[in-house]
Amino acid sequence: MNGNLRHIILLPLALLVAMGIASCGDKSQHDDSPTERDEWKAYQAPAPESFKAILGPVSDEVNSLPTYIERRPLKQIFNDSNELQLKGARRWGIAPLSHDLASAWHLKKPIVKIETCRAYVVDSLTMSMPFLVPHAAKLLEEIGLAFSDTVRARGGHEYRIKVTSLTRSDYTVSRLKRRNRAATTESCHRYGTTFDISWTRFECLDSTHVVSLEDLKNILAEVIQERRQKGKCYAIFERKQGCFHVTTR
Repeated sequence: MNGNLRHIILLPLALLVAMGIASCGDKSQHDDSPTERDEWKAYQAPAPESFKAILGPVSDEVNSLPTYIERRPLKQIFNDSNELQLKGARRWGIAPLSHDLASAWHLKKPIVKIETCRAYVVDSLTMSMPFLVPHAAKLLEEIGLAFSDTVRARGGHEYRIKVTSLTRSDYTVSRLKRRNRAATTESCHRYGTTFDISWTRFECLDSTHVVSLEDLKNILAEVIQERRQKGKCYAIFERKQGCFHVTTR
């Protein structure tokens, strides 16, 4: 093939390749969907000023508060057995639900819905339903308010407890047992009398004044222990689950 013919054939091919590249570049510039780079820039973008005004500045300083719980392992202090708690749960609680609230229409004892309020925050519940018998609901509110008042009185500003588990059905208990071999089918949570309060997570409503997790945990322990000593509840300190497991009496 002579040189002139080669140029005649290759020139259109080069033009087609160039047009293809140009069209691809043009598509990326005018496509409505964001590119991966645009998404990353959006992810890194600072919060709007209005958001900063709502959240306020976040303090880097961690403050300490006085606490007065016994100076021994909390596992030793809060050691009410599951058998002991079951007695209280069966006495004060509802008949266990087989699956969900649809099986609660014929309950002989009332239950009330538990929602985030000034006393506590309800976590996203995956293995329980946000309901308790009135007696337990009142105790939970009392613990939450006493905790917030105590933290505030000792200079800790605004904090709320976080509720991580409430009433479980037989179905959710069986699911939990498959996930956690240590879980028991004779769960106090089945009776609507029992709730879990996290000691690893609290809601801080004033980010300018951060309190140490250890002090928050110990103040919560004080509040629960006071009710326990008055005969209002049973409690277990659960280290692996990161919560106080409380059953009303």
